[in-house]
Amino acid sequence: MKYLVKWVFLFLGVSILSFLVVRLLPVSPVEMLLQKYNLPLTEENKAFLTLRYGLDKSIVEQYYLWLVGILKGDFGISFFSRLPVREEFFRRLPYSFMIGFFSLLLANIFSFILGYFAAIEKTGILDRITRFFSILTLSFPSFLIALFIIYFLGVKVKIISFFSGNSFGGSVFSIFILCFYQMGNLTRIVCNRFLSLQKESYVKFYVIRGFSLEYVLFRHCYKPVLYSLLSASVSKCSSVIGGSSVLEFVFSIPGISYFLISSIVARDYNVIQAYIFFVFVWMFLIHLLFDIILFFFKERKEE
Repeated sequence: MKYLVKWVFLFLGVSILSFLVVRLLPVSPVEMLLQKYNLPLTEENKAFLTLRYGLDKSIVEQYYLWLVGILKGDFGISFFSRLPVREEFFRRLPYSFMIGFFSLLLANIFSFILGYFAAIEKTGILDRITRFFSILTLSFPSFLIALFIIYFLGVKVKIISFFSGNSFGGSVFSIFILCFYQMGNLTRIVCNRFLSLQKESYVKFYVIRGFSLEYVLFRHCYKPVLYSLLSASVSKCSSVIGGSSVLEFVFSIPGISYFLISSIVARDYNVIQAYIFFVFVWMFLIHLLFDIILFFFKERKEE
C-alpha cells in the first residue's frame, strides 16, 4: 500500500512539475505555428489559435483537462503534426525501444564478462582496458563517434548510406555506441563487486581447499554480482526510451527521442508533457518488475 501511495504522489508531483516547466518556455506554440506557416503575428491570429488549442483557459483548468485525458489514455493532439500524440509515440517507439533495449542488454552481458576477467587478474590488461573505457565514456561525447562513422563509412568508403530513408544501419551503430558508453560504468561495478567478494571468508575457504579463484567467483559469487549489476541497470532503464536522442538526431532515425527534440524546438506542449509522463510510467514498471524479482529472490534465499 505504501508503495502505491509513494508512486501516486510521485506521479502527481511529476505531472505538475512537467506541466508548469513546459509552459515556462520562452516562446509559445502559437507563435511557432504562425512562423511555420509564414502568417503575420497579429493579435487576431494569436487569439484564434489560442482558442482553438484551448490555451485560453486558466493554467489550473488546462492541467485538469490534460491530466484527465492522460488517465484515459488520450495524450492530446500534436500542435504541428495535427495527429494524436499517442499515435505518433507508438509509431516511433519501436525505433527507440529497439536501440535502448538491445544496447542495455548487450552492455550487461559484456560488462559481466569483462568485469569478471578484470577482477581475476587485478592490474592486468583487462583491468586497465575497463578503466580506460570508464574514463573515455565520461570524457568523450558519443556524437563524435557517430560523426566519425558517418564520415568514414558513408562518405569516404561509401559502403553505407545513412540518410537514404533506411534507418537500419544507423540503428545498428546506435546500439553498439550506446552499449559501449553504458559498459564504461557497468564494467567497473562488476569488477569492484567481484574484488570485494574475494575478501569474503567463504571465498578464501574454497581457495584454500584447492579450488581455483576463477571457479569460485563464477560458481559461488555470480548472484550478488548480478544483483549489483541489475541494481545499477535500473537507473539506466530510462535510456531505453530516451537515451538515444543524440544518436537518433545524428543518424536521422525517426524514433521517439528525435520526435521529442523536434517538439521542444517547436514548443509542442502536448508532446513534451506526454513524453515526460511516458518515461515516468516506464520507470514505474521497471521498478515494479525489479521489486518483484527481488522479493522472490529473497523468498528463495530464506527457504
